[in-house]
Amino acid sequence: MPEPRLILFDIDCTLLRTDGSGMVALSQALAHVLGQPYQLSRVPPSGQTDPNIVRAMFQEAGVPMSRWGELERQIFEIYPELLEAEMQVRRQGSRLERGIQALVDLLHGHPELRLGVLTGNLEVTARMKLDLFGFNRYFPIGAFGSDCADRNRLGPIALERARRHYGCDFQPAQTWFVGDTHHDIQAARACGSRVLAVATGSYTRDRLMEFLPDHCLEHLEESDKVLELLLAL
Repeated sequence: MPEPRLILFDIDCTLLRTDGSGMVALSQALAHVLGQPYQLSRVPPSGQTDPNIVRAMFQEAGVPMSRWGELERQIFEIYPELLEAEMQVRRQGSRLERGIQALVDLLHGHPELRLGVLTGNLEVTARMKLDLFGFNRYFPIGAFGSDCADRNRLGPIALERARRHYGCDFQPAQTWFVGDTHHDIQAARACGSRVLAVATGSYTRDRLMEFLPDHCLEHLEESDKVLELLLAL
């Protein structure tokens, strides 16, 4: 049997949606630590790590850089609790992306594949989002925004955790990233890996193709087609 290959999924707008809960909770956390009235941030979150989103929110709010470190720590202390509350409020608007349940079941059961996540979410909040749909069992390892604010440095972290967990020496060239923004494509290239882009988020297929992914699909509904692409290295 061939050596197994690693598939690393982005979470938001690739696997699932939580109806904007993350940005609402981060904005609430920012308002709390600054002692200001709540206002929803206009910072675009797509593909960004949570630390970089918060730093952009500081810029948006005119917070002096000298305060960023301490305020970021305070925000991330209270953010998980705020996110949990917001996800419960927005539970009806939360959903898996089309076809994801069938695809993940198929990939998880395949003898040549191993699964993980690579996401800008903090690890604790990534696990909360996955748990909303019972998905933590599919993704035992990952790399997260809490590991590094630079998404392009998360690939090697995920590979090392996958090696320890699965007992396989995964090669970057035998690894696939799956995501919905150009940040996923750039992170894959920084790691020397391949990338399947999917236009389920704010980026159109034409926009994603400008960043030259190995493959780009409108959605992940055709599980057999996706499996064929991921096995065709």
